[in-house]
Amino acid sequence: MSTSAIVYAIGAFICLASADFFLKLSAGRISSSLGTLIYAITAVVPAAIWVAWQKFSNEPLQITREGALASIAVGISFSLVVVFLSLTFANGANLSIASPVIRLLGIVLASSLGILVLGETVTWRYAFGVALTFAGIYFIVTR
Repeated sequence: MSTSAIVYAIGAFICLASADFFLKLSAGRISSSLGTLIYAITAVVPAAIWVAWQKFSNEPLQITREGALASIAVGISFSLVVVFLSLTFANGANLSIASPVIRLLGIVLASSLGILVLGETVTWRYAFGVALTFAGIYFIVTR
């Protein structure tokens, strides 16, 4: 993995953790539906700035039908993540339990889809990692 990919990955996990933390802080202080709407509206701002930056930098903006449909699916999926996390926290779940369990199960599901749908390889180390993930979930839940 390149250095820039590592930097971007660090930014992604910091932002993901921040999103979960702020979502928990908002639970009980705003209706889940209104909080999700505010999230969706504000999520447009960084994306619009990024597109404008690329446009003014004369970087090409590529689009295909498949890419647009997949991007729509991403938007729907992330919005539904916020809906379900909001409802999870609004119904009293602890951030320290719900967030890691949901994220870890999501990682296992996404990686399984990579294997089953995209034909990515399975190794014994991958299987061991999945087993460790489930062990970690057990320890988180049963603390």
